[in-house]
Amino acid sequence: MILIAPFSKALRNGGNNPKNYPFWKGVLKGLNGRKVVQVGVEGEEKLTKDFRKNLAFTEIEKLIKECDIWVSVDNFLPHMAHHLKKTGIVLWGQSDPNIFGYPENMNLLKDRKYLRPDQFLIWEQAEYLADAFVRPEVVLESLKGAR
Repeated sequence: MILIAPFSKALRNGGNNPKNYPFWKGVLKGLNGRKVVQVGVEGEEKLTKDFRKNLAFTEIEKLIKECDIWVSVDNFLPHMAHHLKKTGIVLWGQSDPNIFGYPENMNLLKDRKYLRPDQFLIWEQAEYLADAFVRPEVVLESLKGAR
């Protein structure tokens, strides 16, 4: 089972969070029927048949331990998985994996030129840049080892 956490916290201004990976549908299409469980919160787009929202931390912990691999944007899941010593794939856009990531994970960053100059500003001050992310083919290639 592949566990995904596709979205970061909603922005207060209602804009698209610059941490949100724009190409999930391409990734999911390329998984050829593998079981995928999505975790998130009420109001997020449902990308999979199995979308579990508003879970308690203990339930997310159980899913992390049970999954073959997890794939997430820069949100809570990589931090919880690090605590549980479960490696996965993180999709980075404008936030710096050298600051916010963990070296044991596969940190997919398209190009450092897209990183925000001030990594600690609030996200409402950042423009959403879909081009800052790797394409689905890169994610799918990275997942091959988890089959």
